[in-house]
Amino acid sequence: MRLRSVHAAAWCVLICMGWLDPEGASAQDAVGAGPLTSMLVDSEPTVGVLSVGPVRFAPGLTIREIGWDDNVFDEPESAFPKEDWVATALPDVSAYTRLRFVRIAAYAAGELMYYNTYESERNVGHQLRGRADVLLSRIRPFVGGGTLETRERPNGEIDTRADRQEDEVSGGVAFDLSDHSLIYGAAYLAGITYENAFEDGVDLNQALTRDGQNYEAGMKTALTPLLTMQLSASYREDIFTFEPIRNSQNWFGTATFDFAPDAVVAGTVVASYRDVKFSDPGIEPFRGLVGSATLRYSFLEIGRLSAALSRGVEYSFDVEEAYYLEQSLRLAYTHRLSTDVDLQVTGSRATFDYDARATLPAHTDTTDTAGGSVGYNFPNRTRIALNYEYTRRRSPALAERNYQRRRAFLSWQYAF
Repeated sequence: MRLRSVHAAAWCVLICMGWLDPEGASAQDAVGAGPLTSMLVDSEPTVGVLSVGPVRFAPGLTIREIGWDDNVFDEPESAFPKEDWVATALPDVSAYTRLRFVRIAAYAAGELMYYNTYESERNVGHQLRGRADVLLSRIRPFVGGGTLETRERPNGEIDTRADRQEDEVSGGVAFDLSDHSLIYGAAYLAGITYENAFEDGVDLNQALTRDGQNYEAGMKTALTPLLTMQLSASYREDIFTFEPIRNSQNWFGTATFDFAPDAVVAGTVVASYRDVKFSDPGIEPFRGLVGSATLRYSFLEIGRLSAALSRGVEYSFDVEEAYYLEQSLRLAYTHRLSTDVDLQVTGSRATFDYDARATLPAHTDTTDTAGGSVGYNFPNRTRIALNYEYTRRRSPALAERNYQRRRAFLSWQYAF
């Protein structure tokens, strides 16, 4: 099952809906999004905005790094790691409009990666995603779609910058119970395709290219003016194109809590119970809690503490390992030294637990990262920073996965 033709049709629907007559309308926040459209904004941007008729645009530019990387390929020390000068940039634009019968959110971005010596690592990628909610009194059908082409490392297990394409087509319907509560049903089709990428001799296209079908129902309500809760149940099938023995059936029960930006603690907490069964009888089923939390707390107008916690099941590129449980924690503290200058320190740890097969010995890999930066904040919300980062990975089972990496780079985040 390939998504390209359906994906193109979804984008045509989004474009056509933009020609409806503009008027104000009230509606709840977006629900039922897929893996790409879930990153769209669901409210009108208020800063860095350019207006063209009823459409609000928020363009930006992020220079992720301009600097030095002493281990471009995440190689062990025995392999004499290769270093290079690197530059990566992400120009992007968000668009939002609310018309009489429709609300549309869209996002487009380019991905530019340059390596001075190793031309094989250079890349030009893109991201496109959009969603339209049709506002019919209490009933709100919606449709969305997205595509992504990138050469980033897909997760913490894979060290190769793999050519990867992701596609999504999603849709559903929501019903407003009140000004603060709704119920909904939704579905999405998603596909991940790898090309020209190998990890430890394994063809990632053969091992990881897959499609997914997801069906979801739930409700969302505002508990307080600063806190909303969403409860949902969903079922997903993952279908591997070249390794059908890896197919899986997944059940989820999920609770999501969103704290408003002006709350004392702001951010999002997602907690799920996941039940996974695999077509391969030799793979142990997984049943347990997964989820994520991204929270930030500001105090005394001079400091901000941020925390990101995640726990989830990921497919391993190694068919024998099948999957692993990844758990990570990242902490960052930003201290304002003056009106414009701040200092940030960060630290993180990720563990990768492999015990999917009773016939293989269980083992745990770890990745630790520490870093710091000094940043200057301009009045137009531009921040330019000088950064240093050190990363170390350790695997007791596979010495070739051990590496350490240092990066010193300049970053720049600019909003027009």
